[in-house]
Amino acid sequence: MFVSKIIYRFLLITGFSFVFSITAFAQSTILVVDTGRVLRDSDVGKHISTQLASIGSSMQAETQAKTSSMESKGKSLNEELKGKTQEDLQNDPALLSKVQSFQKEQQELSVDVQYKQQEMKITENKAIQKVQDRLRVILELIVKEREADVVLERSLVIYGDPVDVTDVVITRLNSQLKTVPVKRERLPRQ
Repeated sequence: MFVSKIIYRFLLITGFSFVFSITAFAQSTILVVDTGRVLRDSDVGKHISTQLASIGSSMQAETQAKTSSMESKGKSLNEELKGKTQEDLQNDPALLSKVQSFQKEQQELSVDVQYKQQEMKITENKAIQKVQDRLRVILELIVKEREADVVLERSLVIYGDPVDVTDVVITRLNSQLKTVPVKRERLPRQ
């Protein structure tokens, strides 16, 4: 669902630096955390998911309204174009103008959908960033408490017996953070 890019990169870099110090590997305390599960199963992760679904529904409703209007215009235009050749269309400036206007509206709708997709990504990233900040603090405390040397993303571990602290992270996150503001971001239209 939500994979925290920043935490993932942080853990990936930490993992790579760990790989390069093979001699320390045998003596290291290794912790793993499944950030995807943390974001999916924590209270704040569920809150973000619910809010994003609501925002997504709102965006979809906006798009659907425009799409319905476009569909009816398209049907009407198809009726007018029935039996007409390309030459007939070129000789009828009013009909040609309608076709061009319809094509322009289709392009604008397509661009609007792309804007909405970008807005949704930005909205999600801003909400998750607030959780990542808290996760960083929680992980730092767990590392100190357990005297660990490395924390890896669970999905990066191919072989080994590291200590999985995902449940501890979720419990601490739930006690510290239940919700975060999830505000729909809007990009300026050009």
